Amino acid sequence: MKKLVAMLLTMSMLLAVASCNNVPGTTDPSSESSADNTTKGTTPEETDETSESKDPNAPGNRETDELFNGAYALDYVFDDPENLGWHTYSESGGKFMLVGEDGALVAKIEDPGVVTHACQVFHDGFAMYQNAEYQVDFDIWSDVERDFEWRIQLNGGDYHAYYLEDRAHMGTEPTHITAVFTMYEPSDPAPRFAFNLGKQVGKAHNVYIDNLTMVVKNMDNAVEIEPLDPANPVSVNQVGYRPSDPKSVFIDKPTDTTFDIVDVKTGKVVYTGELSEPATCRGAQSKVSEGVFTDFKEPGTYVIKTASGLESYQFTIAKDVYNDALRASVLMLYTQRCGCEVTDKKIGEEYKDFVHPACHTGEAKIYGTDKMIDVSGGWHDAGDYGRYVAPGAKAAADLLMTYTDTGYKSDKLGIPESGNGVPDILDEARYELDWLLKMQDENGGVYHKVTCANFPGEVMPEEETEQLLVLPVSTTATGDFAAVMAMASRVYKSFDKKFAATCLEAAEKAYAYMEANAADDKEGFLNPDDVATGEYPDANNKDEFFWAAAELFVTTGEQKYLDKAKELYSKSMSMGLGWADMGLYGIHSYLLSDKASKDAEFKDALESRVLDEVKTACFAAKREGYYNTMAQFPWGSNMTISNNGILYYLAYKLSGEKDYRDLTYYQVDYILGMNVTGYSFLTGFGEHSAEHPHHRPSQNKGHAVPGMVVGGPNSKPEDPYAISVLYGVPGARAYVDNDTAYSINEVAIYWNSPFIYILAAKAQNK
Repeated sequence: MKKLVAMLLTMSMLLAVASCNNVPGTTDPSSESSADNTTKGTTPEETDETSESKDPNAPGNRETDELFNGAYALDYVFDDPENLGWHTYSESGGKFMLVGEDGALVAKIEDPGVVTHACQVFHDGFAMYQNAEYQVDFDIWSDVERDFEWRIQLNGGDYHAYYLEDRAHMGTEPTHITAVFTMYEPSDPAPRFAFNLGKQVGKAHNVYIDNLTMVVKNMDNAVEIEPLDPANPVSVNQVGYRPSDPKSVFIDKPTDTTFDIVDVKTGKVVYTGELSEPATCRGAQSKVSEGVFTDFKEPGTYVIKTASGLESYQFTIAKDVYNDALRASVLMLYTQRCGCEVTDKKIGEEYKDFVHPACHTGEAKIYGTDKMIDVSGGWHDAGDYGRYVAPGAKAAADLLMTYTDTGYKSDKLGIPESGNGVPDILDEARYELDWLLKMQDENGGVYHKVTCANFPGEVMPEEETEQLLVLPVSTTATGDFAAVMAMASRVYKSFDKKFAATCLEAAEKAYAYMEANAADDKEGFLNPDDVATGEYPDANNKDEFFWAAAELFVTTGEQKYLDKAKELYSKSMSMGLGWADMGLYGIHSYLLSDKASKDAEFKDALESRVLDEVKTACFAAKREGYYNTMAQFPWGSNMTISNNGILYYLAYKLSGEKDYRDLTYYQVDYILGMNVTGYSFLTGFGEHSAEHPHHRPSQNKGHAVPGMVVGGPNSKPEDPYAISVLYGVPGARAYVDNDTAYSINEVAIYWNSPFIYILAAKAQNK
């Protein structure tokens, strides 16, 4: 046992100098992301980090064959100022920097802020074990007499302390602190050691730290860290298939050549199929085989078994097999509504823990001014309660496209507007659009976001009561707004002409702002120093401007918009459907409109690009395994999977090519379990689905809102827990179902929205 513990401890210590971009204080900072075109771009808790190069003082670099009593879990003397191994987090007015001077770690505090963790010095990348006894020693002093807090804490969730001294004191001469404690909580592969140096002193000063050690005093009864459960090597869509769907099973590292489908009720084999020759899956770094059972169409509930004893999770074949999952995927957005009461009166018992009264109803302050405005409404963006224009516009656009492209028109999902004669998917989108309209300034520009200055703790939405801030206008937000409003004006015209006219007027006003300001914006939106919520940075507004011009042309037919779209378009423009790269939205609307024929050359160029890209993707997906084209997995990879499905479906609508339609369907299968991790990434659906998302209401209640798409595998995890437990794991396998793993397991409205599209496409297609 000690050998295993030692190995795990050494592995986690080696991560001491890994990049840690999300750096919470004692309140939960949320997770929102860092990958381009995935979630929130630059990490919202962007830090002033010390050097990330290898730290010779780190215990992980010591030669240790076995963990023993007296071993060092932490050992820092700070002799090398270039390799400190400690980092900083600041919020709530805190301003400071971290340096190495004269053999000590020095926090140069310019402003201590208004909360204790406003200036936090922290270290991640070690492990702690249940029932182990530890002794911590360090020297600390300051230019002024002051109190401080030091803690070893859970690095996620509610960030509670394993050990805490919240009223420690330091003088102007070195003060030696020592503490002995036992870790009684479950073993943690990724805790945080933190000094909270904010609030206590109201003037600039320095704090010095040296000779910090954490020694294992007694490891005799330590509880080893549980290894991750091995993935089921037999991967299927755990929700199931319609009888007519293409159906495949993938087996990781196969030893069998055939598979059987077994009826769960009778235990009898009802179908036997052959497995393909094993082929290399780059993302998983292993050989996988595919078994096709498309011709098996008998309704029922089944498992797949092999002669070597492998067995899949259950799946169902039925005509209506996707109805509940599709409904729940849309209702996820309803549960994210802000500014109104969310009730379970119509949506069902499974949502009873997630009802809440109206939240965030107070006026918001326009940042840098004393002006207050009403920006109530819209959806909470992700695991936090911020509301952001760029991802909100993407999510709304996905719903509008779902309606127009797939014909999904249910009016009885159980939202308050159900039964009003308008498809619920349009009612839900309108709730976001009504909020977006409030975010437009009088000059036509659109504010980037509305949040508090910092992320809240693990609370329900009505419990976040800090002052709301409206952050400055950005051209990317304005371009996205102009585009989605132009789209909305078309879609809602047959339901509400007045609303459609309002949307078009707002779109034209935003477009005029883009014409006047887009070319001069080279930087994009960046958070002010005292705001730490999701940034969604994007310095390139050409794709947003292109999308706006294309949508306005399709809506109005005015030549000036087409001319502008052609001017902005280039072959280098990303075929994106994310919050950062929006070009494909404009291409999609243009190619599917009856106005595309006005310029046959431009239409042919765009159509050829789409079809060429999807033809290549189709070849790569068949070669790669699991019908996924990625070898590297970005933050929010499940959004990329679903976005790809929308692209494939566009190619199908343009060409009628069945392979492209089927490729869309396979992306649904991937999300619902046909992947190498063995998880269904839709909470509440599938025998082995994600259960512990990074999502404040779910964390608060101890179980997940059903119907949420989690972020999925991440080749470069950026939260301490995932970094620790997924060290060296190939990208396709780099998933862990843990609510502290925000770079892996957060949820977002704009991860659900493209999945709603592809699931509706599969469920509705005849």
